[in-house]
Amino acid sequence: MTTLIQDLRYGVRMLVKNPGFTAVAVLTLALGIGANTAIFSVVNGVLLRPVGITDPEHLFAIRVKYDKLNLKSIVISPPDFQEIQKSRQVFSSAAAENEDSANYLAADGPHRLSLAKVTWQWFDAFGAQPLMGRLFRAEEDQPHANQVAILAYATWQGLFGRDPSILGKSIQLNRVDYRVVGVMGPDFDWPRRTQLWIPLGLAASEYSSDNYFNESLFVVARSRPEVSPAQAEAFVRVLTQRLVHSVPQGSYAGDSGWGMFAVPFTEYGAGDLRSPLVILLAAVGFVLLIACSNIGGLLLTRASSRAKEFAVRAALGAQKRDLLRQALAESFLLTALGGAAGIWMASSGVGWLLGALPGNLGSRLVIRPDGHVLLFALLLMVLTAVFLGVIPIGEVYSHGTYGILKEEARSATPGRARSRLRELLVVGQIAMALVLLVGAGLLLKSLSHMAEVNPGFDPKGVMTASAQLPDNLYSDPAKVASFYRSVHERLSALPGVSSAALAAPLPLTGYAPTSSFQIDDRPMGPGDPGPHSGLAWVTPGYFETMRIPLKSGRLFTGQDRMGAQPVAVIDENLARQYWSNQDPVGKRLRRGDAPWATIVGVVGHVMQSALVGDSGKGVCYYPLLQIPIPWAFMIVRTPGNPEGLASSLQSAVASVDPAQPVADLRTMEQYVEGTLNPQRTAAFLVGIFSGVALFLAAIGLYGVTSYSTAQRTHEIGIRMALGAERRQVWGMVIRQGLRLALAGALVGAVAALFVTRFLRSQLFQVSAFDPMTFALTCLALIAVNLAACTIPAWRATKVDPMVALRYE
Repeated sequence: MTTLIQDLRYGVRMLVKNPGFTAVAVLTLALGIGANTAIFSVVNGVLLRPVGITDPEHLFAIRVKYDKLNLKSIVISPPDFQEIQKSRQVFSSAAAENEDSANYLAADGPHRLSLAKVTWQWFDAFGAQPLMGRLFRAEEDQPHANQVAILAYATWQGLFGRDPSILGKSIQLNRVDYRVVGVMGPDFDWPRRTQLWIPLGLAASEYSSDNYFNESLFVVARSRPEVSPAQAEAFVRVLTQRLVHSVPQGSYAGDSGWGMFAVPFTEYGAGDLRSPLVILLAAVGFVLLIACSNIGGLLLTRASSRAKEFAVRAALGAQKRDLLRQALAESFLLTALGGAAGIWMASSGVGWLLGALPGNLGSRLVIRPDGHVLLFALLLMVLTAVFLGVIPIGEVYSHGTYGILKEEARSATPGRARSRLRELLVVGQIAMALVLLVGAGLLLKSLSHMAEVNPGFDPKGVMTASAQLPDNLYSDPAKVASFYRSVHERLSALPGVSSAALAAPLPLTGYAPTSSFQIDDRPMGPGDPGPHSGLAWVTPGYFETMRIPLKSGRLFTGQDRMGAQPVAVIDENLARQYWSNQDPVGKRLRRGDAPWATIVGVVGHVMQSALVGDSGKGVCYYPLLQIPIPWAFMIVRTPGNPEGLASSLQSAVASVDPAQPVADLRTMEQYVEGTLNPQRTAAFLVGIFSGVALFLAAIGLYGVTSYSTAQRTHEIGIRMALGAERRQVWGMVIRQGLRLALAGALVGAVAALFVTRFLRSQLFQVSAFDPMTFALTCLALIAVNLAACTIPAWRATKVDPMVALRYE
């Protein structure tokens, strides 16, 4: 212990003695370790240990797929949920949820609150406990007995001012009293952005076997501690096969490719962020390697000046392990300082990182650094310290004690072995920087192609808002239709509005309902799961407002209302799929037991779920005034700034029903841009980290070139005394830098050819080996690194031959 303390004291003195070196090394390490820790904090909070979930590795989302209907992952039916509940040998608890919303009239006006209707075991499945009060009880999860509520922390804080006496009080949701029985802590808000929870209260009839394949519930299940994730997933597959062969509608299950499957909840919750986060973690790993190589070069330079010190100590009896321990003590001190600064930067930088993410992506993430993040940072620090600690002592090991002692105080040129290692580190930095630059270039080019995709409508100049009408206040369809007509009239009359409409849903808003249907005079053959399409309900003026082109027939008019002949408009994809060789106008279709609807028009296809990866599923549109469902988006088009119409939209609704709030005040351009947020985030952050990597690599090349030039001062003096011109000296230094830059670019290009293969799933209309991207990034890298060599080259031309020779 005494020896260790002495080593640490000596290390502190050496770092204090060289403040410039210490400051540069600490800042570089802080940047590398801080960036890695910040990104790992996000990865940990999204992929590994989401906030608010106990033992997330045992929590699963239970989903359904219809392979033959191109439905990859949807909610499940109540009977399916009951089967999961019964599987107690595998799942200790299971819970179901339906997302909904409710109107709440506060002192400052009406609010629409997002709520989750959940079974009473919902919080148990997540392992969550309330901050105040209690959770739901089984007897409260019954029809007509579910008038209790649990508030989210943000709701308690924002709407109720953190009132501790809120427990036991009643709040009105859709003008119905609900008694508050609990408040959750700030870490729990599943599903995301939920403002309060009420019991689901499923009736016994919902579990009837007739309800198989009538999917409506989002279900989570917690496996028993002794059950592995693989076993849980395998059990759900076996359960699927059992149901296919036992339920009355088993033939439909087989014909449609139906099946349940379990998804680890961390994977489900990460969604489309998973791949971008893995890419970012790899990118910051490269940044840390470049930072370590950069400091390694500095340590080699410093070790050259200390080589005699180590050699003398070795000659006086110091063992190699003593020298290694001293070097490791210094590197651990250096890394501890850099790591501490990096952890501080990470803790501050996570908030900045989330705030800098495109769109509202950062607001969806709740990140709380925990022990896993600290352990990750400490592991990085230890590995970095070991890597840096072996470099100085390697000088003594590689040259030998007496070889160093016989060297002259000044050498005309630096030792070739030392120069070679320094150059190798620089080449490595340049190569890794090029890999990041190529990756960033490919992602940016892919993003630019995505942004050019035609969504099938014109989003510019369109403002939207949504309204959900309470079932208990708008139970009469005629009243719903009257509300929509009145709102439509007021929206159309707003100053600056060129057209207006209502629709449910809107494309790219995150909700794309689908349904099977029948075609008149077309019986289904054996094994045919039946036609399937997306659904939308729209008012007259919708297609004109969204500028969706009419291909044939007509659009909806004011005559397509309740009591009139049922009609429908389909898109060109649906027409091509089911009426490929005939005109669908005039044909009839129907959903379930609804009346037959006549197809009156065909319109262009619209991207429903995403700009990239849209399923291409056709859509069937119905008149909203003929089938008045109780929720809809309001849309207005203006030649001016659409955001300026937000208050006008709210006023138009308030003039029809003062107690009816509106929500989701966003432009269609924001919805379109939102579909690209994961890709934009990856390109944005990889671009930043590649810039940092390029800067560090350029600094590394600058340092090597400067040191080499300083060591060759005597040689340069002789050359200039013998008649060498300044431009020749300049060229000599630049050639040295160019040689390293070209070597790094070559190695980096080969490495990038291998690494970019893992980006293929994130690229759109861009090859992972795009030659233009490789060429431009190589040229940019070489140009920046050559610029880094200009200062040492300029200094070399200023060497006075007489002064240089006098020191020899």
